[in-house]
Amino acid sequence: MNAHYFLIEDIHRFIEDLDERDYRRGLSQEQGRDWVVYSKTLSHALTKLYSFQARREVHSPVQIRVTYQLVKDAKPLAKLAAELKRMNDEYRKTLPGWKTKREPRKDVRDKRWNRIQHLLRDNGELIECFRYQGDDRLTEGNYSFNLQIASTPKEQRVCFDFIKALAESFSPHGIVRGRRQADKPRQQRNGWIKRYADIHKKRGWTPLEIAREIQKELRNGTWDERSRLQYNLANNTICKIAGLKLHPQHAHLT
Repeated sequence: MNAHYFLIEDIHRFIEDLDERDYRRGLSQEQGRDWVVYSKTLSHALTKLYSFQARREVHSPVQIRVTYQLVKDAKPLAKLAAELKRMNDEYRKTLPGWKTKREPRKDVRDKRWNRIQHLLRDNGELIECFRYQGDDRLTEGNYSFNLQIASTPKEQRVCFDFIKALAESFSPHGIVRGRRQADKPRQQRNGWIKRYADIHKKRGWTPLEIAREIQKELRNGTWDERSRLQYNLANNTICKIAGLKLHPQHAHLT
């Protein structure tokens, strides 16, 4: 069993704190020694256990052992990670910065952000098991303790998925950068070509006429006043993007 150890000076105050946090007390025996065990299941996903050797005389400091048991082969934690990822994706869609989409409403963005914060608060004690607590090596803040949660490769993958979702939730500005990178110029250009072609097709323009006008806009960079990027595409390429059927003899006309 993987375990993390830290030292505590005041064992009585430590036990009082566990009682206040609704940890259940139990006894176990290992290799002929009696252990006191305090356990609690967090968010129906992870059971955290604090244990120390039972002694008639308590000497300070007392060594505390921390172990973890993922519930039901990590399925509840995987479900929570997927839910958090879904909420992050929904929030990301409302962030400003897209050049090809309408500006999202602030109230929708705030509502989705508040949902994420609500989920984080409801599962705060579970999340603390995965977060770095501090620099003191003699406390539970030891940087390596959260690496002891997973005991199988499958559990490790679930833990990493959960940590990744948490990282996105706690770093909204990082989400903004990722979203802007997804808004690539080629996607903008192709979206504009499709919209332009649909509008002029309804006006009765022929595929060749539409392709020529699009080609002109692309060459001059006037298709997008923000980027001013210039492209030189053949008529058949433009029609393929726009979903138009161009006569073969017009494919390379300008």
